[in-house]
Formats: sequence, structure tokens, C-alpha cells
Amino acid sequence: MADRKVISGAVRTLEEVGAKARVFISMPAIKGITPRVLLNHPASERATTRAPLARVHGIFAIDEIGVSCIDHAPLYGDACFEGIIIRNGIVFLYKEHMDRLWKSAEGLRIEIPYSKQELSWHVVRTIQATGFKKKETGYIRLVVTRGIGDLGLNPNKCVGATVYAIVSTITLFPKEAYRRGIALGLSRKIRRPGSSTLDPRVKSNNYLNNLLGLLEGTNNLQLFECLMLTAEGNIAEGTVDNIFCVVKEKGYRTRPSKVRILTPVGDYCLNGLTRASIMTFAARMGYKVEEVPDLMPIDLLGPGRECFMAGTAAGIMPVVEVCGNPVGDGTPGEVTKKLLGEIEQAMADRRYGLSSAATKSEVYRYIKSSKSPIRI
Repeated sequence: MADRKVISGAVRTLEEVGAKARVFISMPAIKGITPRVLLNHPASERATTRAPLARVHGIFAIDEIGVSCIDHAPLYGDACFEGIIIRNGIVFLYKEHMDRLWKSAEGLRIEIPYSKQELSWHVVRTIQATGFKKKETGYIRLVVTRGIGDLGLNPNKCVGATVYAIVSTITLFPKEAYRRGIALGLSRKIRRPGSSTLDPRVKSNNYLNNLLGLLEGTNNLQLFECLMLTAEGNIAEGTVDNIFCVVKEKGYRTRPSKVRILTPVGDYCLNGLTRASIMTFAARMGYKVEEVPDLMPIDLLGPGRECFMAGTAAGIMPVVEVCGNPVGDGTPGEVTKKLLGEIEQAMADRRYGLSSAATKSEVYRYIKSSKSPIRI
């Protein structure tokens, strides 16, 4: 039975999310199937898209709307998503997230019924409807599902994608964790499948394997995260974050080339945008950046090492212990802190994203821009 304090804390967090959240949602209009609140709500609009069926969309409070129970996302996890952070009034790496969403949808053969510009304007309108203050951190969960179908698995019986964007706040780790660092467990039995099973380049809603890995790797240990391994026993990633190992050789403080930044190859892990940012910034700082196929848990341990996890919502989280063994001296390392500082600076730089206060014309111009500030 779940602890009452844990449940109470979860309820408070949900109430905070609900008070702030706004949701853009769009789906085909089908009598007797599409939720009536979406069809009849004053905020609903007829969508003008290239889709063959009439669609409705609108922006709602989170308790006003829901996804159909016969949508393929809740039935089969048949969907893809992006998690996007809003800091300092900037939607960080927004264009890069949209490009990856389109690639994920293409990998799943789901047709998105909007152009990138059209959908982006709906997302920005939703951000503006939340009333975020400039200093507040916001989070976008943008989801594209295969949509409403019958109760069978056949994707050809779905009539058009459901699209929704939840805009609110998210807290994966307490603030003190960034100062002290966290400990990681290890999922030994539940492994990260390779690309022949589930392509890691597709950011799909199928996270059951990761969830089982988290349950195994943190079981009764009061840990936030754990390492997941490949079939060969090498590190793939965490359950929701990429992994980095820092190797510091003699003289590294005056010669950045004496610092090696190691991360697993992309065959078994999501090729994350925060991951790409770190690799870009680390290379600019003069560090050696390497994607390695055979990084093992023991490689993270001992003197002269640092370890951190990286993801959109988590940012850079220092790791100070793995399976009860210290990383380095057991405190967040100086290279990790420097990279965290680089990410924080980028999140305050307009070159790295889209203004949350952008007008429609500004959104369209931003999406049409071609050059990314990070190496993907």
C-alpha cells in the first residue's frame, strides 16, 4: 500500500499543475465519439487543416477536456511526444523539438494534420493562456497520437491524429538534489532494447519497459533514477535521461583537452536534445567528446571521475553514487557544474529558442529559420 504522505504530496503537486495548466487539443469531429465538451464548448473552433475529416480544436483548462478512451494512445501507446522546457521567457530549442516530433511521427507513419508553423502558433497561444511570469519555469508536453479507431490494433482503422499540448510546470527532482547530487540504482534484468525492437530515435509514448526498469532499479531504495543496460551489459541510458561520464586526466584544470566527456552511442538511447547541447558546449570548451559503445557501470566510479544525467525536464543532474559506490569524491564535480552553467546561459539566450511572447508572424519566421545553434 502506498504511503499516505507520498500520496498527499502527489495530490498537492497535481493540484498545482491543474491550477496552472492549459491544454490545446485537436481531433476529428465524429458524432457519438468525439467528446461532447470539445464539440460544444465555447472555446472550441473548427480547425482548417489539410485533413480529410472536419476537426475541432481549442484551448482548455486541464479538467475541462480529455483524450477519447478509444484513442490509440491510451489503448496501445501508439503515439509520439516531445517534452519542451520554458525558461526566462524562452521556449528552449523549440524548433529542434518540432523537427524531432515530425521525424518521430514519420517513423510511426502518423500524419500530423498541421504544418509546423500552424501547430507552433497553437502551442504559443496555449503558453500565453497560462499566464506564466517571465521568471517561472514552464513545461510543454506535446503529443501526437494515431487517433480514434475501433478497439482493434489495425492502424488503418484510425480516422486521423489526435494532437494535444499540455502547458504547465514540472518538477522531477527537488532543488537540493542539484546541489548535493543523486544516487543511482541499476536495473539488472530489465534491459534497454535495441533499434530492431524499438527505434530509440522515435520518441514514442511506449515507456513501459523504462517504467519496469525504474521499478527494478529503485525498488525499496528511495532512489529517483537508475541505469538501464543494453543486452550486452553496457550502459544505455537512465529511464528518462541520458548518461555522461567525465574522465579527468592530470593537468585538466589548465588544459581542457585533458577532460574526456563520454556518453553511450545512440543505438540504445534517445538521441536527446539536451544530450546534443552538452556535446556541443563541451566541444566548444575544449573537452574531448566521445560516444562509446561499451561504457560500463564500473567506468563511472573512482577518483578522477564525474557523472551526470541530462534531459529536457531534469536539465543536468549530478550523480554522486552508483549502486552504493561513490563517483569521484562523492560530491558534484567541477566539470559538471561548468556544463550546467553553459546550459543555464543558453536558456537565457534568444538564439537558443522561441520567445513565449511571440506573435503569429514571429512564430512563423522562427520555424522557417534553418540554422540550429547546436550540433545534432
